[in-house]
Amino acid sequence: MEIVFYDVETTVPFQKGHKFTMIEFGAVVLDKTGLYEKECFSTLIRPNPDKVYAPISKRSVDCNGITDRMVAKAPSFSDVSDQIYKILHGRIWAGHNIVRFDNRRIEEEFKAIGKQPPTPKGIIDTLPLLRRTFGKERAGNLKMATLGHYFGLGAERHRALEDARMNINVLQRCATVLFLESHARQAMKDSEAEQQVFLQNQEEPIELGLQHLRLGDDSKKLEAKERRDSKEVNASTKGLGLSEQQIAWKSQLQSAMNNKKVVWITYTSANADKASLRQVQPIRWSGGSRFVALCIRGQVEKHYRLDRLAGITLNEYVDPS
Repeated sequence: MEIVFYDVETTVPFQKGHKFTMIEFGAVVLDKTGLYEKECFSTLIRPNPDKVYAPISKRSVDCNGITDRMVAKAPSFSDVSDQIYKILHGRIWAGHNIVRFDNRRIEEEFKAIGKQPPTPKGIIDTLPLLRRTFGKERAGNLKMATLGHYFGLGAERHRALEDARMNINVLQRCATVLFLESHARQAMKDSEAEQQVFLQNQEEPIELGLQHLRLGDDSKKLEAKERRDSKEVNASTKGLGLSEQQIAWKSQLQSAMNNKKVVWITYTSANADKASLRQVQPIRWSGGSRFVALCIRGQVEKHYRLDRLAGITLNEYVDPS
């Protein structure tokens, strides 16, 4: 179902008994899948001359900048009613405060010319919607002018088509903020869950050590294998200019590769300011000082460098800060 964002500009009643009269209409139809602008319509409207309707006054001009001269040759509402009906009827109507203001003006104008007003398939009033989801504590009164400044979109012009488009831009930015906040909270929960798994498994190396002590022969075989791994690492590090610590880390990584073990590394990415703790399974070397490991959290293979390592551990948490 297509959504049409629309806005109307009216005269401003300044005497008792005066009614609003429409002097501009603007609408934007969004594509129902991509939510991009598919169609738009905008027109100035010559106000109803009946004395019961408020004329364009200084107060009205101060509000929206529309003058008598601008609408002198504009079509009447009756002239453009079919186009307005076509763009609104049978679509979901969306706009800021449309339930209390704009929708009523549409109904009044159609009834004034004896025509059946268009009917929506649904209504999205972004003012109460943002009160429920975005909250007053962020952007004060949540008027379009306030929201425009809050998101750096500039001042509200109080012109129908521009305001309808600003409404769409504001809603997109609100949705983005709420989406990112929701996923940030989920990311924090995932991180806490990952740490919990780490803490639950931190006894594993001690249990393995005790098992090797009990089994004796297996322990000797393991020690012999580790010595072979160490010799392989020493041979492969010649000429690389690695520090003693990096050579030790390379030995630990080689052992983890041979035994298909998961390790925790403290690592600083190229675009990061500080190190972070990551759970990985080393797989293979891609050069003397580079290795490929499976990132346990994302389940994707990534490339790492020894010179960006700050630590490797199996049985204790290292705070990189």
